[in-house]
Amino acid sequence: MGAEKYQQMMYKRMQTNFLRWRERESIKEKEVYAFLHQLKGTAGSIGLHGLSAIATEKLVNLSETSELEWLKEQWTMYLSPLIEALSFYETNHHSGENVEVVQSLVKSDMSKEFILIIDDDMVFIAYLKSALEKKGFSVIVAHNGKRGIELIYEVQPALVFLDIALPDIDGFSILNSIKKIKKDRTFIAVMSSYHNKENRIRAYALGAMDFVSKPIDEDILFAYVTNRLAYRKELEYAIVIDELTQVYNRKHFEGKLKILIERYKKIGEMFTVAIIDLDFFKKVNDTYGHLIGDEVLKGFAVLVKELKREQDILCRYGGEEFVLLMPNTEVDEAYLLVEKIRQAMEQKAFIANDTMFHVTFSSGLMGVNEHYMHSKKLLEAADRALYAAKTTGRNRAVCFDLSIEYMKKQKQIKVIVIDDVYIIRDMLTKHFEELAQHDEAIAEVAAFNDGFTFLYSGWYDENYKYIILLDWMLPNISGIEVLKKIRANYSSKEVIVSMLTGQTGEKYVLEAFQNGADDYIRKPFQIADVSSRILRLAERIF
Repeated sequence: MGAEKYQQMMYKRMQTNFLRWRERESIKEKEVYAFLHQLKGTAGSIGLHGLSAIATEKLVNLSETSELEWLKEQWTMYLSPLIEALSFYETNHHSGENVEVVQSLVKSDMSKEFILIIDDDMVFIAYLKSALEKKGFSVIVAHNGKRGIELIYEVQPALVFLDIALPDIDGFSILNSIKKIKKDRTFIAVMSSYHNKENRIRAYALGAMDFVSKPIDEDILFAYVTNRLAYRKELEYAIVIDELTQVYNRKHFEGKLKILIERYKKIGEMFTVAIIDLDFFKKVNDTYGHLIGDEVLKGFAVLVKELKREQDILCRYGGEEFVLLMPNTEVDEAYLLVEKIRQAMEQKAFIANDTMFHVTFSSGLMGVNEHYMHSKKLLEAADRALYAAKTTGRNRAVCFDLSIEYMKKQKQIKVIVIDDVYIIRDMLTKHFEELAQHDEAIAEVAAFNDGFTFLYSGWYDENYKYIILLDWMLPNISGIEVLKKIRANYSSKEVIVSMLTGQTGEKYVLEAFQNGADDYIRKPFQIADVSSRILRLAERIF
């Protein structure tokens, strides 16, 4: 009982420290060092060995006297395992406002933009990934060109570091592909030791923003990344047109929605918002390729612009999802317009490889009223109506009303643990089951002790997304073989796979990523670290 008392005191001290730092724009590295140094000794003495181990690991990279300034997003990312541990302690022992504050720190970087490294040099890529993550950046890697192109489509990274010499596709070919698709203003920097004049000219001609020579200087690299991400954010605020579809983007939509809400509050002018989602769009990409998928998105945008009224505002909300703002329009009138567009889309023919196919959409509509005149509530209502349209057969428009007002939206993520070691399987399962009670996204957790049982369990349901924690060493069939079978049918947009292994050596890391793993976690591991890493990746990709 005495130990528990001091453990409570330790968690309280951690919480106070994090909340105090949260009020400041930045803290010094030496403050982080002092905090971790104290935690290392005290936590281990009172039985919190997990916290002590995390502190010990984190201290290795820090200087006791460093005056380096750490921004909030940097220290919350670096200390995320401790923040996560505190969050779970608070969830299990208390409730209330403090829990929400701590959990907000855990999730503060969930939507952080990704940096993608496409390179086959395992030593360099491990070094670069580690260096960037220590500074708070979110990094994913691809060890060949094919996987790199897939991740550009699936994750839509903010910044890509691209090597010229790759085992399957040279970097220039990737640059040419990116130039054709022009995905979301992704910034491409060629990073290569082949930095002769001809390669630099060719890289710039194909659309690379920069050419970074190897070997690199860490300080210059960090300054460069910070500069480019800040510049990209400025562009996002300045540009209101979606580059691919040539309709307005999400930023413009959010601004227009606020204006319409204010007009309703002042003069009572009605408006309706419709969320439109193309049905089974992934199958289009999988069957015909991403370039044809882009043509479908552009074709849909052209169709809507032809049929909508001049006053209506079409915006690309994200991926295959659009919103149509209809000013001075009651819901019934808006429904007729959306139905007209839906029927026209149903009849529109697309052609790929001499094959004709059709694409439909589902839509949810909501009109502003005195109970729904906040942007979040309006969009939630329209989204519930969209969910109703999807669950009742798709290819239809549904208006939000009292019959679906309290419809609970289905949780979207299932977590699967595949490991033949009972202790690890049980620990992970219980952790995510506990998390599912508090997380609106996680639907359920399942566990398997071998790969064959999992593969033949009928585990996949297209209505869900999946996080799979997959052990490398399994009886009968290896985790890598299970990974290959998963990737033969599902991309990272449907299934995130994190390999768990006690294997050492870079060849194992390389093999995992080459076969489509999204993350690689070595045993022994801290469960809080596993959770925060996977959930950050899931939030971004899903």
